[in-house]
Amino acid sequence: MDAQQQSAIAPKMFINISILSIALNSSFFGYLLYSNRLYDVGKCCSSAVLLILPLSEVLKHLYIKHTFQLETGAKPSSLQPSSGRASGAGNVKATRARWREWVGSIVLFALATLFYAFICVVVGAPLDQYEETLSLAVTLTTVTIFPIILFIGQMQTYQLLLSETLELKSPLANSYLNLLKNNCIGVILGAWGASVVAPLDWDRPWQVYPIPNVVGSIGGLFGINVFNLLSTVYISLFRNRRPKAQ
Repeated sequence: MDAQQQSAIAPKMFINISILSIALNSSFFGYLLYSNRLYDVGKCCSSAVLLILPLSEVLKHLYIKHTFQLETGAKPSSLQPSSGRASGAGNVKATRARWREWVGSIVLFALATLFYAFICVVVGAPLDQYEETLSLAVTLTTVTIFPIILFIGQMQTYQLLLSETLELKSPLANSYLNLLKNNCIGVILGAWGASVVAPLDWDRPWQVYPIPNVVGSIGGLFGINVFNLLSTVYISLFRNRRPKAQ
């Protein structure tokens, strides 16, 4: 698939993944409200409700990977093993590399969670509410860093976080990575913007930290996906009409 074909497929990919993400986020909110679990989002140690979020991200990753065949890793070697011993050694190395990837991803997820927790404390999170801050940090990590780890792996995620640019092997993969980075902006803005309800004297149970911030982060992801969907549809329609106008 050449670059021109990938550019033509990119709008379809954006539309599909935005619709899927909107549907999953709406289902998550609907589940919280219907089951009266909204007040459990700040209790990651005593409630499993936040496990829905990584499952949703894994589902989106599998859909993108198998539907659009995005490749971000190293190209497979053209050399085939010449003996059973070489094949066995290659399998062992592959298994070790896979385990290193899993362990590295867990470490990166933990480091990102600690970083988010530190930022939360810096901007005013109560020092004595450890579980609530951890819940918010886990939520932020799950919907920002975790999808990128799933997509490009932990080594390239380190490179992305520590450098300004990261070029993948195909334009379509770069487009999806840019989409994930835009999602991060929406999530962070949503979590930060939701803080405005905390100091209001309404005395509502949903104002208790970190419920507004967790809901705001998911709402920010929902909003940025709506924006991506509408902008992609508009640009696609504009491009289709432009040749007719000429």
